[in-house]
Amino acid sequence: MNDTADFKELCIDEQSKSYLKEIAMWGKFMSILGFIKFGFLLLYTIVFPLVAHKIEAHFKHDLPVIGITFFFLFMAALVYFPSNFLYRFAHCTKRALKQNDQDIMRHAFQSLKAYYRYIGILIIIMLCMYPVAIITAIIIY
Repeated sequence: MNDTADFKELCIDEQSKSYLKEIAMWGKFMSILGFIKFGFLLLYTIVFPLVAHKIEAHFKHDLPVIGITFFFLFMAALVYFPSNFLYRFAHCTKRALKQNDQDIMRHAFQSLKAYYRYIGILIIIMLCMYPVAIITAIIIY
């Protein structure tokens, strides 16, 4: 795997470069949307405790303010990392194609690998939570 570490040229044809440019463009777009979602979740984390008392008064019911606030913070953390991995992939891919540099492209693919690993682990966790939720619902009702 390290035999190619000395190569400084990117060895792909023009059609593949075109595909990679478009992938990088969409990756950057998706990562920016992820960062916007991250920002909104942080905003909810800050604003919710400030308006929770009004919501409680309206519904005449106490809310677990700290729990909901930590939930928003947790969701923000979950959104940040894949957005960052995808942004790094898009940025490095554009640089690698512009400079025709294999090392930068390797870093781009490393970020893409991290993105897919992170999303894959999240999906596995979610799939494991479904049976637990179904069993819990059956037991409760």
